Amino acid sequence: MRTRPKQKLTNAPLSLVLAQVRFSPLFLMGEYVPRIQDQLRQQGYPVNASVMVKELQLTPGGSAARDREHWEFMSKDRRTSVVITEGFVVLQTTAYEDFEHFIAQLKAVVATVNDIVGGLLVERIGLRYVDAIVPKAGETWRQYVQTTLHGFDSPLFNESKTLRLHQTIAETDVGHIIVRLHQNLDAAVLPPDLGTGVLKAQPTPAKTGDLVTLVDVDHFTKFEESREYEANYFETIAWKLKEGAYAMFADYVVTPYALQVWQ
Repeated sequence: MRTRPKQKLTNAPLSLVLAQVRFSPLFLMGEYVPRIQDQLRQQGYPVNASVMVKELQLTPGGSAARDREHWEFMSKDRRTSVVITEGFVVLQTTAYEDFEHFIAQLKAVVATVNDIVGGLLVERIGLRYVDAIVPKAGETWRQYVQTTLHGFDSPLFNESKTLRLHQTIAETDVGHIIVRLHQNLDAAVLPPDLGTGVLKAQPTPAKTGDLVTLVDVDHFTKFEESREYEANYFETIAWKLKEGAYAMFADYVVTPYALQVWQ
């Protein structure tokens, strides 16, 4: 549960919140999907956005591409979706309200899959928050991000065309955390591995040529041994991951000025 007072950042540049639950792979997942879809449809995910995707496999004899089903079910407004594969369930949204609402949605989705397949053996739980910082006229991105993430400068740089990239991987009391900062001039509000274009994006004032600074915080825990899904334990871990991710973001990544602007 919460370890610090709830701080509502009404104008926060939050682009995406994603939760992933990895489990021991189920090669017969395709047989369960019709029943899972029917339940999810009734829970508020009636849009079927499933597709076939190409997956590259590396083998001793070289590489080979195979088709893999990507099962995805979306809300009517196309702002929230559930992704299911043989080895994980994802809930992702561009319309995040608060963690109480999000964890309730996540628990309902995972419980549905767990019940229909006859039990999941969970291996990993992760939360990922992506913010797309676009300074207002007369401001600079440095006002929003703490100096430890500013990188280095050089008179050789053309500052208007300079892009920063930073990544730190660290262990926490609950698992591991990855903090990334990457910039673009393409008005992209999601990193390349998440920018599928399926979900309707959060509105952004950025246009091509504007500097967008993405702050990407990924906090996850891996279990030494797979464990059966249990809702209360699952929620406890998820809250710890959330609290750690927010503390990292608010205390060590962005500035007090940024938090004030986003209130």
